[in-house]
Amino acid sequence: MNKYLSLVVCSVLVLSSCGGSPIATLSLTSMSFGSQVVGTTISGQAITLSNTGSARLSIDGIAVALPFTQINTCGSSLAAGATCTITVTFAPTIEGDFTSNVSITDSAKGSPQTVALTGTGVPPTPPGCTPVGGRCGPGLPRCCAAPFPHHSFCSNPTGFGTCQET
Repeated sequence: MNKYLSLVVCSVLVLSSCGGSPIATLSLTSMSFGSQVVGTTISGQAITLSNTGSARLSIDGIAVALPFTQINTCGSSLAAGATCTITVTFAPTIEGDFTSNVSITDSAKGSPQTVALTGTGVPPTPPGCTPVGGRCGPGLPRCCAAPFPHHSFCSNPTGFGTCQET
């Protein structure tokens, strides 16, 4: 009788582990926000998390570091074949280059799943000047100063032109 009980217990254990496994798939591996004026926000870049496996994906957490933030529709689990969306925003409070990762801790192999993030905080255009590429000339604001060691100028010093940088 002991031999049959062991066989039944072993069979139940094997069958319960044969139900498949979750596979977390991300729509992007990286996301660049480019340049963003300090004190403003670029929003709405979306990442789709898909469970392409055959078992439920447990989601333990989704994290990102400032000045990036995220909101998501994922909840604590994702059924096999289901998707959810992670929306990332970038809101620099100081000038500079920023990098981070969206990190998704879950029950899939290779956890955490990550998406690399980059963005640059740039200063606002000073009032009373025209940025590079803008129209310049008589009666218009002067060209904005270029960052060192460059300088800015109007392409036509005696008429209307475009602000340029060298």
